[in-house]
Amino acid sequence: MNRQPESASPVHHPEPGRVYSRGELEDLAGQGDPWALVKLDDWDQYTAADYAGSRLDRCPDPSCDLYGERVTLCFGGDGALLEIDHGGWSHYPPQEQAKAS
Repeated sequence: MNRQPESASPVHHPEPGRVYSRGELEDLAGQGDPWALVKLDDWDQYTAADYAGSRLDRCPDPSCDLYGERVTLCFGGDGALLEIDHGGWSHYPPQEQAKAS
């Protein structure tokens, strides 16, 4: 009978075919799971950058509850304002601003 020494910590492996949520990965990583730590690093490296913006502009939409707050303005290749990114959420610009840009 093969037994691991008591000092060896068990390594958690993903269940085949299962998709883990960010919260589940964080729980496993908090327990020292090396697989989960690598997956969180991958998540941060490849997806967090997609959502990072400069937040140097101010919301130009007077109908927005956060009008004047710091945002990242997202423009199309033609210079038209496509989206106003507040960080945790975003919205489309009013039609007149999108056309005027």
